[in-house]
Amino acid sequence: MKTLLSRIMATALIAAVAWVLLAGASAPRQNILEPDKLVILSTNDVKGKTDPCG
Repeated sequence: MKTLLSRIMATALIAAVAWVLLAGASAPRQNILEPDKLVILSTNDVKGKTDPCG
């Protein structure tokens, strides 16, 4: 019983390591900070009003 449990744990550990390595390899390598880009999140208050509710 002890060997079966150790085999299951070893298989789970190998699967977890493989998953982490594959997830890290497929992640795009981009700079997070891009100061030359402008992103508009909302266009509700573009009239220049300073009231809290636009």
